[in-house]
Amino acid sequence: MSGFIIYILVSIFTPGPNNIFSSASSSKAGFFKTLPFMVGVLIGTFIVFFITGLFNVYLYENVQFINQVIGIVGGLFILYLALAMFRSRHQNDKLMIKNGKLFTMAIALTLINPKAIIFGLTVATFYLNLGYKPSGIFLLSVINAILCFLSVLVWEFFGHAMRQLLHRYQLQFNIVMALLLAYSGILIIIESI
Repeated sequence: MSGFIIYILVSIFTPGPNNIFSSASSSKAGFFKTLPFMVGVLIGTFIVFFITGLFNVYLYENVQFINQVIGIVGGLFILYLALAMFRSRHQNDKLMIKNGKLFTMAIALTLINPKAIIFGLTVATFYLNLGYKPSGIFLLSVINAILCFLSVLVWEFFGHAMRQLLHRYQLQFNIVMALLLAYSGILIIIESI
């Protein structure tokens, strides 16, 4: 059980598209303008965990096909985010995505994020293999969604706390973050093919 909990915490708090985007957006526009994105991650994560939990057996049997589709689509979307971040490298105090679209964009990113989907499948599999009842999938989904929200919140605070420093080095920061997103998107596509 402790290995299961450690796996969940490490997977949630390591850098991924949602965490990187949250940090970068917060450093540019602040906490409140990034909040819709974080709430979208919360909702999207819950949806992913709930669906992967409910359909775990079906998805597990067909995982190779689903991994390829999700990997390619998710990788392309992450490359789009990297391009948006790179193109906004000279814009201060602006979000890369219009504020009204942050919530839906975060849900969409989470729904096609291969890391989130594979993580959801793995957690649901571990959960069921530990002998817990399938009726607990809803609660497991809520707990994991809250943990993912805390993760983007931590990354958002990092971006916000470093805002003054990053303001001086905005160009370099955006280039590095865009390259990290592009790198993760390319790796996801390559691993999916």
